[in-house]
Amino acid sequence: MKVERKDLDALTAELTLVVEKTDYLPEYEKQLKEYQQKAQLKGFRKGKTPLSIIKKMYGAATMQESVSKILGEKINDLISGDEFNIIGEPLFLDEGNVPEIDHTMPDDYSYRFEVGLEPEFELKGAGEEDSYVKRFVEISDEMIDEEMKVAQERLGQQKEVDGPIEAGDIVYLKIHEKENGEIKEGGLSSEFSVSWDKIYEKYQKQLEKAKLGDHLEINVFELEEGLDRDNVIKYFLKINSDTDEAREVPENELYDAEITKITRLELAEMDQDFFDKYFGKDQVSNIEEAREKIREFLSSHFDNESTNLLNREIMEKLVELNVFDLPKDFLKKWITREQELEDDQFEAFLQEMKWRIIKKKLVKKHDIKVEEKEILEHFVQMIRNYSPYIDEASLKNTVFSLMKNREQVNNAVEAVSSTKLFDALREIVKIEESTISKDDFIERVQEINKRSQ
Repeated sequence: MKVERKDLDALTAELTLVVEKTDYLPEYEKQLKEYQQKAQLKGFRKGKTPLSIIKKMYGAATMQESVSKILGEKINDLISGDEFNIIGEPLFLDEGNVPEIDHTMPDDYSYRFEVGLEPEFELKGAGEEDSYVKRFVEISDEMIDEEMKVAQERLGQQKEVDGPIEAGDIVYLKIHEKENGEIKEGGLSSEFSVSWDKIYEKYQKQLEKAKLGDHLEINVFELEEGLDRDNVIKYFLKINSDTDEAREVPENELYDAEITKITRLELAEMDQDFFDKYFGKDQVSNIEEAREKIREFLSSHFDNESTNLLNREIMEKLVELNVFDLPKDFLKKWITREQELEDDQFEAFLQEMKWRIIKKKLVKKHDIKVEEKEILEHFVQMIRNYSPYIDEASLKNTVFSLMKNREQVNNAVEAVSSTKLFDALREIVKIEESTISKDDFIERVQEINKRSQ
């Protein structure tokens, strides 16, 4: 196949791909012979139908498929190869003038594409002279206290109490619609529960001193923060819009609410049964050992999070330091073929594309390769993170299914190559260590998340 290039500007070019007869005829003839072997037409034994008849029946479609196959394979080679360093995907320029393929007169066929080209630049920010900071979270006693309480809550039980109601309680209400200060005959009524922590402040104040059996007057649409009208109607008033008759539900209606039950979370006692359930059989035997286990867990967790944050800061710095132009007009045409993008969305896309180009250059420089076994290991870990108790047979079947999905495999390759690349970069650049509080660390992560949106 011949490939002719005509530069349109520094970062875009027109490629003409000429599919020659010698490119597609072998595939075309192979396909026809396969049809011939399978054909069983009236008057001929199976496999003995004359090739001339097979050509009349299948020739046009088969030649079109053969040309398309050769063209598609070449386009994929151009996208993934280093011959032209193409960005995105080629855009076909002759949509209204596609070459007509005549299987009775094989010929050479030309297809024109516009392509975006990667810019040339010298990598900055990833050498031995470059410095980054890894922020370690100081594991405080307060953090361990919080985790110990979370563990007690997780293994605790809800117990019924008479009141008064406290923060964290679950309040069960039986409501009746009111009219002129009295319970309305035939009016709406229902029963539901609501967490005290989600109740609007004005009703929290009324409930703070309330106990079992007490009544208060409420507007159900102003009871729980963040609950929209549809969910109030569905969960508080128990009206199913699909099955119940349509009825007007005013949002200013008042209801008598009787407190029918109050439940409070009773923290689990820190005994051996608690230690075994939370940490594993015989792993911990007292509070001091439990606190040390939690300290180890938090240290490991935040060490991983610190590495993730460092990786993102390296990526952000590389994008900032490496300044180069992109074929914006071409990229806009390519990315908006299927969906329109707002200006801020397109700018975010350009930043992502810039990182892809930098990463590709780094991957090549450091000879980062992804083996099939690494893709398998990635899928296994991904599945186990989502479903830790999956059995081996189901795990293997799921991995096998993912390995057949091209998009999933591409995503896995991207993830594994990124991990290996940052591992390599951290071995090269200077890493300074700094200790910060948990709150400062979370704020730092939120800042970088906001910038990447």
